[in-house]
Parts: sequence; C-alpha cells; structure tokens
Amino acid sequence: MTATVLSDSFPNRFQRESLNLVASLLPLSSSAFYLVGADMRHRGVVLRNLEAEAERNYVENFLHLDPLNPALFEHSGERVVCIGELMNTAELLRSEYYTGFMQPLNHRHVADMFFRRDGSIVAVLSMLRDATMGQFKKEELGLLRNLQPFLEYTLNTVYLPRRHRQRQDVSQTYALTEREVDVVELIVAGASNKIIARELGLSLATVKTHIQHVFQKMEISSRTELSAKVLGTGEG
Repeated sequence: MTATVLSDSFPNRFQRESLNLVASLLPLSSSAFYLVGADMRHRGVVLRNLEAEAERNYVENFLHLDPLNPALFEHSGERVVCIGELMNTAELLRSEYYTGFMQPLNHRHVADMFFRRDGSIVAVLSMLRDATMGQFKKEELGLLRNLQPFLEYTLNTVYLPRRHRQRQDVSQTYALTEREVDVVELIVAGASNKIIARELGLSLATVKTHIQHVFQKMEISSRTELSAKVLGTGEG
C-alpha cells in the first residue's frame, strides 16, 4: 500500500511528521492521523502506507463497529488505547469488525492515540500492525503515552491555530465559502477530483463546480496557480 502524495507546506505537515516520528520509534505496518469534527466525522486525513479507499470504507461501513471508535472514549481521559486491551484474541477474531475490515487489510493489532481540546477529542493517530509484527508491548504503549502530551500540546498551540488562521486568510482574501476552502486545501495537498469527492462526501460534478467557482474568485486557470496563491497567502 502507498500513502497519498501530499504537499510539504499546507496544510498537514504536522500530521505527516507525527506519523513519521511514531514510525521511527516502533514498528508499524501502516498508520493514520485524522482530525475529528463535532459530529465525529473524519477530516484532514493523512495516511501512511494505507490507501484512501480503506479509510473511506472504514468511515462508511465500520466506524460504528470499531472498539476504538473515538466516540466511545470522549469522556474517558485515555491517551492511548490498544484493541488488545479491550478484547481477547478469540473475541476479536470472530468480530465483524475484524473479519470485515481488519483482516482484508492484513491488520491484526491496533493502538489509537487520542488528542483532546477542552475535553473533547479533536484528533486521532491510529497505529496498525500485521500479525507478524506482534502485539503492542507494555513498554511501547508506555512510550506512546509519554509522547502523547507533547504531540497534543503542539497540535493545540501550533498546528490547529495555524490551520484555522490559514483557512480564514484564504477565505477572506478570495471571498471563498467554507466548503470552497475545503476544496482548496485538498487541491494544494495534491488530491485529485476523485479524492476530493471521497474526502468531502461530494459528487464529482459538485467538486468540479466548486473548483470552477474557486478559479473564478481567485482569477486563476490552473491548480498550479492556485497553490502558488494559497501558499503565498499563508506565508504572510
């Protein structure tokens, strides 16, 4: 599996660097770092060694079956939770979540790191292993729990405020709607129309309409021009 190619500059570098950091500290087969909205919908998803289609399938068909669903831990205070701590092997292997989602992707062990702001989960870093890598050890989970406060602090004091400021700057400068800014972010991140449609839950025709409006408002004619203008706006 390969990760979606994304821009180094905007808007998800912190997420990708966090995935790289965790992967350098312990063996993983794949991982994901996504933001969580008030409706628990995934936003700003960044994947490492995982196809976008797998994340889409998870959200649409298996999120409600996931023992690590962040909605279940909203008020728990847990920093890092391992699926092996919640279910024994027999329970996991016969569960619909495992047979329908984990097994086809060769996932066997999962640990999720939750990030909160004002008590609510705002992001999740999910770490996945295949069967050959073994379960997450007590020492590894301890390392992740010690790392979590640093990543959470950086997320809340640097990354999310900067991301919000960038979105506001782009919106105000070019009179874009919130949905149009969503589209702009994904274009700058290197996403195709198909990926934008999947990420935002839109039809391809609607995505094309949004892009047309964005180009008109920004007085541009290409994605390259869009990226140049947006990154220039964010640098101010």
